[in-house]
Amino acid sequence: MTASNNQTDDYIIAIDIGTTAAKIGLLSTDGPRVFSISSKEYPDGILYPRTSWVESNIELWWSTVKDLLIKLLESTKIKSSNIVAISMCNTCPSLIPVDKDGKALRPAILYMDQRSVQQAKKIRKKIGITTLSEIAGNRIVPGTFSVTSMLWIKEEEPDVYKRTYKFVHANGFFGSKLTEQLAIDPTNASLTGIFDLKKSGWSQELYDKIDIDGDKLPDILWPYEKVGELSSKVARELGLERDTPVVIGCADSVASALGCGITKSGRVFETTGTSTVVAVISKKPKFDTRILNRCYIYKDLWLHMGAMSTTGGSYKWFKDHLCEAEIAESSRTGKSPYEILDEKAGKIPPGSDGLLFLPYMSGERSPVWDPYARGVFFGLSLSHTKEHMIRSILEGVAYGLRNNLEIIESIGVNLDEIRASGAASKSNLWRQIKADVLNKKIAVSNVKDSTMIGCAILAGHATGVYNNILETAEKFYYDIENVNFPNEKTNRKYEKYYQIYRKAYKRFKSMYKELAILNCNE
Repeated sequence: MTASNNQTDDYIIAIDIGTTAAKIGLLSTDGPRVFSISSKEYPDGILYPRTSWVESNIELWWSTVKDLLIKLLESTKIKSSNIVAISMCNTCPSLIPVDKDGKALRPAILYMDQRSVQQAKKIRKKIGITTLSEIAGNRIVPGTFSVTSMLWIKEEEPDVYKRTYKFVHANGFFGSKLTEQLAIDPTNASLTGIFDLKKSGWSQELYDKIDIDGDKLPDILWPYEKVGELSSKVARELGLERDTPVVIGCADSVASALGCGITKSGRVFETTGTSTVVAVISKKPKFDTRILNRCYIYKDLWLHMGAMSTTGGSYKWFKDHLCEAEIAESSRTGKSPYEILDEKAGKIPPGSDGLLFLPYMSGERSPVWDPYARGVFFGLSLSHTKEHMIRSILEGVAYGLRNNLEIIESIGVNLDEIRASGAASKSNLWRQIKADVLNKKIAVSNVKDSTMIGCAILAGHATGVYNNILETAEKFYYDIENVNFPNEKTNRKYEKYYQIYRKAYKRFKSMYKELAILNCNE
């Protein structure tokens, strides 16, 4: 837990509902400014009950957050009367069917989940790609758009579907736990696949044709709107005031963009956690379905996003399963295991001596849109070491990031600088690799907890603390800690490896599907 020495009278609680862990922030309304941060991994982590299934026990997410909130308030000794609002952001999609009491009827189905491949095919065939892109503003693929998971539940778990009162994403579920009211915001609803991206509302045409009951869809609130007030029961459990306003918030990448000051068209930001997102704001509803498109915090503002599924997740997988010695060293020295891995990767030259990694550990979203894709170390030889493998993971993510960025640039965005945030932005090595692969400046935001700042701005606006969301966020764009400049010689080297990286996926594509079919038949 970290804390600032300065205190003001009023505070906002920000809840970041991540894929593998929750983070809680206490922020003073002066700024907003982070006063204290704490985080904790979920007890069960991510569950993989079957090949290509990715889900999590959402009730354990909630108990984790409750525990963090109680400890945060106890340790900071802030009076409950000084908490003016609570706001949230979440990993998205994270689909949860709930009953009328807000109880989860099954584990949450996460964005990496690929079980609904057949349902996605049915939707595309029934509605047509053109209609889907015109209304939903996106292509429909499994997991990434939660309507495919809704349809899977209807077809494969009909009793759950019948008992479902509403389908929500994680911030809607937490909003219900806090206030006993159910809702979703447009940044989350954008990734259901049955939301009209231009009109900012549910598309009856889409959900009727897909045969999803419209009554099972929650009310839509903008990220700065209150879902309700803290219930008496939860207020007693947490030690907070009853009637504390709870703001619905938004998807985590949107909160991060806002917290970095991404407030004007053409500004680009990149964040890498479990997944990687690179995004740009637009005022024009022109949606290129090679990437993801979603609403931003206001009506008639959109985010165009390149979104990869398991980038930091691949790095974590490698650390968890193949780095026992480094984890032990971390325990002895107090260093982060990732810092130790970075030090080892830094000893290897750019290009990893011919070793490439494709970071598709659970299918991939943009730019390949392939539910069957899987991770590959390509070019592995007897001369390669663990250090080579570590660096190749960092480089593979950067190659995928470049692939997405090229699409964003092709729609008319001119840039030479990218604002970086998220857990991976702490790694100078990874930032430099990205700068060299992209041939762009990577400016590291000094806002270490941009999701917390974004949530706080939304909550502050909802309660009258801040008059204008974008004006409040604007100043954070200029709060820069460091800049990584591309090295021209290294970029030329990476250019050659990048072209092989692009070819590798195309060569593996048909075999990915063959392997998936073989695995399913066994």
